[in-house]
Amino acid sequence: MPELPVSDIVLTIAALLIVIACSQPLARRTGLPFTVVLGIVGVIIASGASWLLHTRLTDQFNEAAALVVNIPVSSATFLDVLLPILLFQGAITIDVRRLAKDTVPVIFLAVLGVFVAIALIGGAVSLVSSAPLVVCLLFGAIVATTDPSAVISLFRDLGAPERLTRLVEGESLLNDATAIAAFGAFLTLIISGGGYEPGLILQQLGSAFLGGIITGIICGRLAISLISWLGSFRSAQLTITVAFPFVIYILAKNYIQISGVVAVVTSGLVFSAMARPRFEPETFKFFQETLEQLAWWAGGLVFILAALVVPDLLSDFAFSDILVILTAVIAALLARAVILFGIFPLLTALKITQRVDNPTKIVIVWGGLRGAVTLALALAVTENPLINNETQRFIAIQATGFALFTLLIQGTTLTTLMQWLKLDQLSPIERAFRTQVLTQSLSSVKSGLSNFANRFQLDSKLTELTAKQYINRLSRIAEDKSYEEEINDKDRLIIGLVALTNQEKTLLLDQRLSGILRHDLVDRYLLVIEDMIDAARQSGREGYISAAKRPYRHSTRFKILSWAHTHLGFNRPIASHLGKHFHFLLINRILVLELKAFLDNKLHSLLGPRPVEVLQEILNQRLESIERHLAALRLQYPKFARTLDRRILERFAYRDEIEQIKNLREAGIISTDLSRSLTNEANSFHATRRAKTHVDIKAKTAELLTAFPVFKDLEVAELTQMTQELQTRVLADGAYAFKKGDSADGLYFIESGAVEIRIGDEVHRLGHGDFFGEMALLDETHRSASVKSISYSHLLLLEKSTFNKLARAHPNWRSALAEIAAKRKTMNRENKEAS
Repeated sequence: MPELPVSDIVLTIAALLIVIACSQPLARRTGLPFTVVLGIVGVIIASGASWLLHTRLTDQFNEAAALVVNIPVSSATFLDVLLPILLFQGAITIDVRRLAKDTVPVIFLAVLGVFVAIALIGGAVSLVSSAPLVVCLLFGAIVATTDPSAVISLFRDLGAPERLTRLVEGESLLNDATAIAAFGAFLTLIISGGGYEPGLILQQLGSAFLGGIITGIICGRLAISLISWLGSFRSAQLTITVAFPFVIYILAKNYIQISGVVAVVTSGLVFSAMARPRFEPETFKFFQETLEQLAWWAGGLVFILAALVVPDLLSDFAFSDILVILTAVIAALLARAVILFGIFPLLTALKITQRVDNPTKIVIVWGGLRGAVTLALALAVTENPLINNETQRFIAIQATGFALFTLLIQGTTLTTLMQWLKLDQLSPIERAFRTQVLTQSLSSVKSGLSNFANRFQLDSKLTELTAKQYINRLSRIAEDKSYEEEINDKDRLIIGLVALTNQEKTLLLDQRLSGILRHDLVDRYLLVIEDMIDAARQSGREGYISAAKRPYRHSTRFKILSWAHTHLGFNRPIASHLGKHFHFLLINRILVLELKAFLDNKLHSLLGPRPVEVLQEILNQRLESIERHLAALRLQYPKFARTLDRRILERFAYRDEIEQIKNLREAGIISTDLSRSLTNEANSFHATRRAKTHVDIKAKTAELLTAFPVFKDLEVAELTQMTQELQTRVLADGAYAFKKGDSADGLYFIESGAVEIRIGDEVHRLGHGDFFGEMALLDETHRSASVKSISYSHLLLLEKSTFNKLARAHPNWRSALAEIAAKRKTMNRENKEAS
C-alpha cells in the first residue's frame, strides 16, 4: 500500500467527517441506528472506491479513489487513537449512583456473559470448521465485544425504558475490557505455540483487571485534584480532561502491562461520580458537551473507517464461511440468553438484583451489536507477523462477517422488535400525565402568543390563525378519554414525589449552593436523593419519608466514633462527623424550603389539590424533623452554627455578584476586560473571606464548671476535686436521661449535645454549658419532668450524695442554685398559665 502524504490523509479524514455529518439525517429518516447507517455507507464508499481504482472503464477517478483505498487504517488507529475518548466519554455520561443499583446484572452480562460467549462460540465454531480450538476461542473473544453506540441512540429516540439503556451502557463499557483481556491471553497462547499454562491465563486476566481498576481509581482522583487546582482556568481544565484518557490508556496498556480499557473506564466512572460536585454547573456542562462532540466525531470515524477495511478483510471470502458465521451468531445469541433467562431469574429469586422483565431481556439479547472494536481486534491479528496466514484469513473473514450480520440484520430489525414488544411506549400513568402536561403547556403557549402579538403590534388575523392551531390541539387532547382514569391520586402522588426529588437534585447542584457543602457531603446527598427516588417509586409516601429520614439516623460508623470518643478520648473524629452532619442538615433545610415554593408554583396545577396537599404535609414533616435536629446542634455548637450561616450568606452574595457582572457583560453595558477584572476581584475577595469552621466537641471539665455562676466562689482545688467526682453519661439521639416520676439521682451538666425537657405541652431545650435536674434534689422529691437527648449528648453527672456534701460545705452555692431553680419554676408556671 503506497504511503499517502499527510495532507491527503487530513483531506480524506475531513471528507469522511462531512459524510458522517450528512448521514445523520439519513439515519433519522430510515429509523436505523446511526452507526448501522455509517457502516453501510462506509462499505459502499470502500467498495465503490476499490472498483473505480481497479476498473478499466475509466482512470479519471483513480486519484480520489486512492485516497480512500490507501488510507492508513490499522488496529492502533481504533484502539489507541479513537477508543480511549469513546470509553472515557461513555463512562462519564453514566450515572454511577443509578448504575450501582444494577451492579450485579451488569457484571454478569459484562464478565460472566463474555466468558460464556467465548466458550459457546469457540466450541460451536470448532465443530463446523477446521480451525484449532484455541483459534476458535480467540475468535470468540473478538466477537464477544458489544458496541453501545450502535443501540443507545436508538433506545433514546424511541423512548426505551431508562433501565434498559443503563444495562446496555454498563454492559458494553465493561465487556470490552473483559473481551480485550481474554483476546490478549488467547493471542499469547497461539503465538507461544500452546506452551502457556491455563492458570497463567487466569492470572493474567486477574492482574489486568485488578491493576486496571486500581490504576483507574488513582488516576481518576489525581485528575480531579489537578482540575480542581486549576480553578477558573476552564480551557486548561478541559485540555487535561481530553488528554487524560489517552495518557492513562497508553501508560496502562504499554508500560504497566495492565488493561488500558479497564483503567480508562474506571477513571471515567470515578470522574462521573466525584467531579460534578467539585465544579461549577456551567463548567461541568461545558466539559460534557465538549467530550460528547469529540466522542461523536470519534464514534463516527470508528464505524466508517472500520467499514472501509471490510472489503479488504473479506477479499478471500468463500461460500463455506457462511455456515461458520451463522453458527457463531446463533451461539452468541444463545450465550446472552443463557445469562438473561437462565441466571438472572435465580439472582432475582435470591434478591441479589432487581427483576428484569422478559421484553427487556429479549431486546438485550438481540441488541448485542458488534462494531469497530471487533474489527479492530481482527485487524490486530492480520497485522501480527507471528500469526500464520490461515489463522489471519479465518479471523478476518469470520469476525468481519459476524460484525456485518449484527449490524445489517440485527441492527436493521431492532426498531421493529422494540415496537413489537411495546418498549417504545409510555406507561399508562405517564401517558395520562403527558396529557395534562400538554394541556397546561399548550394553554400557556396560546396565552403567551397573544401577549407577544399585542406587545409588538403584530397582525391580529395572523395571530388568530397561529393560535387556532393550538386551540385545535387542545380540543383533540380534551376529546381523548382513553387514559382519563388511568392516573389516580396515588399515582399522582408518586409522580409528585419523584418530581420533587429530581428538583432537589437540581437545586443541590445549583451554582448558588455550590461551594457551601463539602464534596463528600454532596456525594452523600446525591446517594440519598437516588434512594428517595427509588423508594418513592416502589413504596410511595412511606418509602419516600423513610429514605428521607435515613441520613438523620446514627450509623454504625457514628457508634464506633462515639465509643472511641467516650472510652479512648478520641475527640476529633466524632467532632468532624457531627460537623459534617450539621452542614448537611443546614443545606437540607434550605432545599426543602425551596421545594415548598416549587410545589406551589409548578406542580399544583398538574397534580391537583389533594396530591399537592399530601405533598405539602410530607415536606412539612421533613422540615419539622430537620428543624428539630438543627435546633439541637445549634444549642450544642452555637459558634460553629453562626460560622456556617455566615458562609452560606457570603456564598450567596458571591454568586449574586458574579451573576450581576455576567448580566452586565451580556447586555453590552461593560466590556470583556472590565468583566474579567471585576470577576477576578470578586474571586479574590471571596477566597480571603472564607471562614474556618471548627467543632469543639468537648471542653475541659474545670473550664465548663467555672462558666456557671453557681460555681464562681469555689476554689480551683475544690473544682478539681469536684471534677473527679463527676461521672460521664453518653446519650444517643432520643435516649432519656430520666423520666417523670423517677427518683432524683443527681445533677446533670451538658458538656456537649442538647436535651429536651417536656413539662405538659411545654418543651424547653438546653444545650452546651447548661445543667438540669436540680429541682428534685433541692426539694427532695421525684422528677417532675422527662428529659430526652435530641442529639448525641455527652453529660456529666454529679451524684446525689456528692451534691448534698457539696451543698453542706458551701451554703452560698446551694442558695444560688435554689434561686435558679425558683426562677425556672416561676417561668414554667407562667408559661402554663399563658397556654
